[in-house]
Amino acid sequence: MDIVNSTAFKLHRATALVDRLADAYLQRDHGIRYAPFLVLLMVRVIGEPTQQAIATALDVSRASVTQRVAALAGAGHLAVTADPRDSRAHRVTLTPSGLALVEAAWAGLEQHQDGLDEGVDEPALAAALDRIIANGERIVGA
Repeated sequence: MDIVNSTAFKLHRATALVDRLADAYLQRDHGIRYAPFLVLLMVRVIGEPTQQAIATALDVSRASVTQRVAALAGAGHLAVTADPRDSRAHRVTLTPSGLALVEAAWAGLEQHQDGLDEGVDEPALAAALDRIIANGERIVGA
């Protein structure tokens, strides 16, 4: 079996490189690592999620999200409040500085590809990734 030529291995390798490029850009230009930035991004996308909703969206443990949320709240980028519907949960919202960071960093990430997608048929890639995600969710949910 040629693992290096398998689709799963190539997808993992591509993801690792995209993550590394994003992390380097975000650290250099915005002073934030990729993992905590993804928490900010999920709050921006979801609205006012619980920490569990963020963990589910990122497919990571709630404990890791709790640590990242605490650090981001300490830096003034997030506000954490009790969930009025569930006394065990907390709602997370972006502060004005958190929103500004997400907006600026996302715009920069969109522009800062370093030629990563050069020669790639992006609509075809997006469609293939959507298919892989759907297949994976179907298999994991089975």
